This record gives sequence, C-alpha cells and structure tokens, in this order.
Amino acid sequence: MKITRLPLKVNYISAGDKMISFPGLKLVADTANRLGILSGLNRVGVKKRRRGIPTADFIMSLVDNFLVGGSHLTDLEALRSEKATRAHLYDLEVPAPTTAGEFLRKFSVGHIKQLERVIGNAVVKGAELIGGAGVITLDLDSSIFEVYGLLKEGAHYSYKKVWGFHPLLCFWAEQRLLVGAKLRPGNRNSDYKATSFIAGCLSRLPKDSHIRMRMDSGFYNKKIIAYLLDKGVEFSVSGKLTTALNRAIEAVGPDQWKPYPWEKDAHWCEFPYHPKDWPGTFRMIVKRVPHYEGNQRVIGEFRYNPVLTNRKGAGSSLIKHHLGRGGAENYIEEFKNGLGASHLPSHSFSANWAWLVIAQLAYNLAQWLKLLVLPGGEVHKQLKHLRLHWLCVAARIIHSGRRRIVALARSPDDAARFNRAQAIIFAL
Repeated sequence: MKITRLPLKVNYISAGDKMISFPGLKLVADTANRLGILSGLNRVGVKKRRRGIPTADFIMSLVDNFLVGGSHLTDLEALRSEKATRAHLYDLEVPAPTTAGEFLRKFSVGHIKQLERVIGNAVVKGAELIGGAGVITLDLDSSIFEVYGLLKEGAHYSYKKVWGFHPLLCFWAEQRLLVGAKLRPGNRNSDYKATSFIAGCLSRLPKDSHIRMRMDSGFYNKKIIAYLLDKGVEFSVSGKLTTALNRAIEAVGPDQWKPYPWEKDAHWCEFPYHPKDWPGTFRMIVKRVPHYEGNQRVIGEFRYNPVLTNRKGAGSSLIKHHLGRGGAENYIEEFKNGLGASHLPSHSFSANWAWLVIAQLAYNLAQWLKLLVLPGGEVHKQLKHLRLHWLCVAARIIHSGRRRIVALARSPDDAARFNRAQAIIFAL
C-alpha cells in the first residue's frame, strides 16, 4: 500500500439505480422459490393494508436483512435504499423499519403456525431434492436470549440470573437445519412445553425417516420420554445424578468398567435402569473420567456422564454419538449472534416470536443454499463466510438488449462460480 503525502480527495456520488451490494441474495430468492417458500409465504394470512406490501415481501425483506448482516429493524434502510438491488430481487418491496415493526405486531399465534408450516414443507422438499432423509438426528436444546427492555412482554430473569427469554430450539444435526424455534418467557424450565414443541418438530420432517433425538439433562423428564416412546422415536438423554442413580453407579464392580476408546483414562459401563414412575426400564450407559483439582488428579474420585437411552448398539459408540450433541451449541451461537436472531425488537411477545421464526427461515435458507447449490466445500462454512464470498459482493447492473448482466467486482473465477450456482438452481 502506497502512502501519499496528502490524502487523495474523491467525490462520492449515488448510483443506486446501477450498482448493487448484495447480488447473492438472488440465489437465495431463487432457492426459496424452488422450495415453495415464496408461494407459501403469500398464504400466511397476516392482515395488511389494502394497498400494502405483500406478506412475502415483508418476510423476505427481514430474511434478507438477517442474511446480509442486519440485526435490527433499522438495518432495513440499507436494502431499502438500493433501488437496483430491489429490482434484481424481482422488485422486492422493502418496508420502512417502523412499518416492519407494525407488521410484526400483527402476527398472532395462528400466523406463526402458518409460517412454521411453510418452513416444514420446505424441510420436506429440501430433503427430496437432496435425495431422501434416511436417519435424522434431532438435537433438542434451549438457550437464554438476553434483552435489556424492562417492558418486553415475557422477559424474566432466567435460571442463569439473566434478564431475557428462554426459547426452545431443535436442530436436524445431519443437515444443520433448524426445524423448530419456540419463544418462551425467561423464567421457564428447559422442559416447559417441550412435548408439544417436539410434536411440532416431528410434523415438519419427512414421513419415511428414522428419527433419533439427543437431549441434555434439562429434558430428563418422564412425560417427554413417554411421548417419544409413543411416537416410536429413539432417544438418548443425559441423566441427572440423583441419589438413586449415584447408588446404582457405586454398585458397579471395578471389572465392569471398560476403556472408552476415544479418550485417555476414560471408562464406561452399562446397566439396566428404571427411574421411579417412568414408563419402563432403559439402558443406562455411564462414562467416567478422573477428577482433577487444578492439575492434580484426585485418586479414587471420578466425574460421571450418565446417558439414558432406548437405542441399540455398542454402549461406547452410543455415548460418543450422544456427546456429539455438543455441536448444537455452535449452531445456536451462529443463530443467536452470527445471524442476529437474539435481538428481539418488540415489546410484544408474539411479535418477537414471529421475529424468531423469520430468523429460523433465514438460517435455513442459508443452509439450503449451501446444501443444494454451492460447492461441497461450503456446506460447513459459517454465515460470515457466506456473506463475504456470496451475498455481499459489489456489482454493477448492465442492460444489453433484452439481457440483464451483473458485473461483479471480483475475478472471472468468482463470476463463473455464480453462473454455476444459478445453473444448479434452475436445474433443481
């Protein structure tokens, strides 16, 4: 970089009718169209003004805002100000921030359920395009969404002493899709309304799939397990070290502990276990590791990780698979902060729930773009990578005859990547 003696003065002008900042959003819109999302959004019956913006445009404006890095309603102004970008996105009508806030407040629980059905239909369609679902692993979890508005409906102090909300989230681990997002007040337990939430998640999955669910100890609940058994769902749930379970672990003989193949000094054992008043006896598989205080190992003391399951297979492999649910923490972090879903903008509980489900749609569209359209190496990349290389690329619109050309501010190889991605969408 050459440093000049004096800064070079330039003249900044507006070229909003010729330049676009987000050409990759057209790939998102085309993918949404192929999955039936755009037509489905127009059937979401949120009341609008007689000459108002279509529902699909409202929702896709918020989706696009999430995808390009906007985390507040005021960030809609960036997309709203780009005339050429909106034309590039099939004349997308972007609402003003205040209008978008009014739109969110019109959502009822019924409208949110309609939006969830659109997402569920897209999950099934996406699985068909990928080539079938097969085995589906669901990771059920909850997370604290901290907020600062004291007047936000439903905000309370959580078990972590944080003021906010405590939504339920459920991820399809193999495809990293978010199949369920339910907003709850901040002072609710992890398993509060979990059974009805699981039912909704199961309804959005392909019917011929084999489903197994992984849960942490917050969902160690007999009603949840009874429901999963009734639906034929395999499960593994982290056990709570109750007095009864501690006694059962202490009764295990030294020769029953087997080396855990994937971790040094770790061992595992298995025994049948019937928690009191639960609907049956299950496999209790326990992993133990030596207990350390600082760098000093305490001889004869261990830390235990119990897992209750109805699955078949080698116990050590089941423990390893169950502990893989820790990957959901990374998905939650990207959803909350990478996407910006955790900024709940309204005083209305239903409006914030609608915001959360629209963020779910944005998160899934980014993942569908990676699964269905982009090169294979992109599927595990984070959203910030997607923004830098695909969504937020400066470009110029050129009209030549009856053709529209998008001249990217990148190399010819990058332009070729965009052309290949577009061809893949049209071939779906």
